[in-house]
Amino acid sequence: MGSRMTAVRTVVLSAALLLVALTPVHAREPATAGLTPDEVDKINRGEVVVKTRVYSIADGKRAVTIKGYCVINKPPDAAWAVMLDYEKFHEFMPRLSKVKVLEKTKDTMKVTETVSMPVGTLTHTLDLKFYPTQGRVAWTLDKSRKHDIADTSGTWEFLPYRRGGTVVRYTSTVDSGMIVPKFLEEQLISYDLPGVLSSIKRRTESDGTWTKEQSPAAEVSGAPDKALSAP
Repeated sequence: MGSRMTAVRTVVLSAALLLVALTPVHAREPATAGLTPDEVDKINRGEVVVKTRVYSIADGKRAVTIKGYCVINKPPDAAWAVMLDYEKFHEFMPRLSKVKVLEKTKDTMKVTETVSMPVGTLTHTLDLKFYPTQGRVAWTLDKSRKHDIADTSGTWEFLPYRRGGTVVRYTSTVDSGMIVPKFLEEQLISYDLPGVLSSIKRRTESDGTWTKEQSPAAEVSGAPDKALSAP
């Protein structure tokens, strides 16, 4: 009886190991997961899709969860190279006036960012973690250092897409720490995020040469770019 049970366990274990071996290591959800067919059509036309959720937290303040999507007409490796050059983000990102790298390893980076906003200049320090096999970068706020916002965290994802392209998925949660009217908060978000995604698209498709100085002031500030309506 004992030898029979041992044989059964061996067969079960072998089958389990075979299933693990046959499962793709990097199996993931589709690049367009979370988008409606109409939204997929939009990003395929070169537009940016933004989804936001504003919710109340303590003391009448609000936090915001933001999701943004766009298609870059370059492979994920090209977009990844732009991310690895994070110390140059101020060259092309709207409102970002300065990036200072404090620490850097193979897969991590600590940076202090200075951002120009309608409410003034904000400074904060982020801890970034790079996951190259997943094409993902995650960040959190370093609260041990000076920070002018209460909290933020999020991810950049660069996912393979049709015809050698890339879907960029940007997710961020932000607590500004300020009591801001909901309509103004939503307006600022919808105004800025398309410019953020359009800028990383342009930077990548130009092989890392495009800068925000090459655009009119309205585009630099984050206004939607009509020139990006076609791939």
